[in-house]
Amino acid sequence: MRWVVASPYFEAPTDQWIVDAVDPGRHTFTLIPRVGEDRNWHQSSAKASPKEWVDRMRQARAAFAHRDAGVVSVFPQLAAACGLLKLVGRDRRPLVSWMFNTEGLHTPVKQRVARIVLEQVDRFVVHTTIEIGGYSALLGLPEKRFEFVPFQYGGVVETARPDTHDEPYVFATGSGYRDYETFFEAMSKLGLRTLVLASDRALDGLTVPSNVTILDQLTRPEIRRLVRHARVNVIPLNDQALTAGLVTIVETFRHGRAVVITNRPGLEDYVFEGKNALCSELYDAKSMVEAIDAMWSDDELRAELDANAERFGEENCTDAAVGTELIRILDDVS
Repeated sequence: MRWVVASPYFEAPTDQWIVDAVDPGRHTFTLIPRVGEDRNWHQSSAKASPKEWVDRMRQARAAFAHRDAGVVSVFPQLAAACGLLKLVGRDRRPLVSWMFNTEGLHTPVKQRVARIVLEQVDRFVVHTTIEIGGYSALLGLPEKRFEFVPFQYGGVVETARPDTHDEPYVFATGSGYRDYETFFEAMSKLGLRTLVLASDRALDGLTVPSNVTILDQLTRPEIRRLVRHARVNVIPLNDQALTAGLVTIVETFRHGRAVVITNRPGLEDYVFEGKNALCSELYDAKSMVEAIDAMWSDDELRAELDANAERFGEENCTDAAVGTELIRILDDVS
């Protein structure tokens, strides 16, 4: 079957996507590039400006112009735009929403509108099992419409061994649903060299300990190197939203590194205490100190956790692994 794939991070029809890593079987794919200027594509629909909604509608129209093709949309905004076109046009083609993750439906009006247009989606792909029940209830749609597929990292994987002459460090990155207040309290107690890459918003109002350096404007290769060469990677989270930290978890695992992470709901599909991660309790600096110190101090434990994290990433979070799942879903809805 012919499919068009619309994503806000496609720049050209020749871009690569996860289907390039697998045998597509009876399916063929045409990529629909974004409309408008490059923006931060990893965002919820609550943050979209009117101009961004116009751009998403234009991209959805470009996808639906391929009249004999099913549609795969990436992210909730495009799913909503495609659902609206399918509803208005009384279109019967299959519509799959990939990477459906949203927390922007807080008002009754938004929920009603979302339920009407997203009812047109044949299958939603989410990246944690907790989202299945959450979005099913939010949208009033049956859980069978939702499929869990692990989040994937298909970029360059840093493999260089850390330079033993470099001073070891703790690294924390990311801004969404982070708890840097607890993290800074823990690092102040530990006194270890610490590097942090996060937005001003995530750090607003916090006092940065003297042993913590805040980084800014790094390239992707520089970030990959910091993750790979860190003695301990930490993902301090709060308990807001259904889930959090997936991008950082998966990228860290793919670079062969385990994590110290806050134990909160929504991580059960990726984080396994004592196997590929050490967990601290929510808003508990003492617990975080203990977890970081354990990974920092025990070379054998750290090596085992790193090896397990790398294995999990290779088996579950590659383009090939999730591409196989996508083809299975497309077979089912065709």
